[in-house]
Amino acid sequence: MQDNLDPFLRQQLEFRIQKAMAEQMDDVIEKINAIAEKFSIATEDKKSPFRNVLSVAISPNSSIEIVKLFIKCQIGKSGSSPIWSKKIGNELFATALVCEIEQLTEDANNIVKTIRKSIPKNNPLNNYVDNVQNLKELTKEIYFKLAQLYLGYLARKHTALVGEAKFK
Repeated sequence: MQDNLDPFLRQQLEFRIQKAMAEQMDDVIEKINAIAEKFSIATEDKKSPFRNVLSVAISPNSSIEIVKLFIKCQIGKSGSSPIWSKKIGNELFATALVCEIEQLTEDANNIVKTIRKSIPKNNPLNNYVDNVQNLKELTKEIYFKLAQLYLGYLARKHTALVGEAKFK
C-alpha cells in the first residue's frame, strides 16, 4: 500500500498510524472488557479459546473476512470451546464477537481522521492521504491491525480473568 511513498514519508506515516492507534486503544479495550463481562468468558473455559483465532488473524495470508468466518465456524465445530456457543438472550458469543470486530471500522475511520488532521498542510504526505484509493487502503490496513490487536487483548483478558478467578 505505501510502496509508492519515499522511505522518509513512509516512516512518517507509520509513526502517525502508531500514535493514532495508541490513542484509540483505550476505547477498544473498553469494548473488550464489555464483551468479556457480558459473556463471562472466564467461566466457560479455563483454556483460552482465542489462541487459534489469533493465529488465523496474524497469518500472512489472512483477512478480516477469513477471521470472521473462522470465528463463526467455531460455533458448530466439534470439540471447540463452549464459549463460542454461549448464549445471552438471543445472541451467541461468536456472533457478538464478529459484530464487535465489524464495529472496529468506526475506530479505524477515527484513526484515519486523526492521522489526516495531524499532517501539516505543506507536508508532502498530504498528497498521499488525499488520494481516495490510498485512503481506502490505509483504512483497511488499520482496521485489520485493530482486529488483530482486539483479538490479542481479548486473549489476554481471558487469561487475566481465569487467573483472578483462582484467587476468589
